Amino acid sequence: MVEVLKMPKYPCSFCKKNEATQFCDFVIGYAWTSAKDEKGRMIGGYHETCDNEICKECATTVHGGFDFCPSCNKLREMIEKQHDKRGGRMMKDIVFGRYEG
Repeated sequence: MVEVLKMPKYPCSFCKKNEATQFCDFVIGYAWTSAKDEKGRMIGGYHETCDNEICKECATTVHGGFDFCPSCNKLREMIEKQHDKRGGRMMKDIVFGRYEG
């Protein structure tokens, strides 16, 4: 007898075999809007995310529960490895209330 495989309704964008259950949370842009929410409050700034459809098996959960797709996780790893973080005085002055900008 032939076994029938059930295809997922929303296949993962990467493995194509598992059901996609979430979207990638990697931030790819920032924007500002003057729109208001349902309670009349200004929405203001918001971020745009990758939103690739991914399954639990292909997702990588990092930094406080954010789920990244395989391609965005490669970017995150590259950034963490090669980022040239340089210290400066401005952030220290902001933190300690000495900034006069």
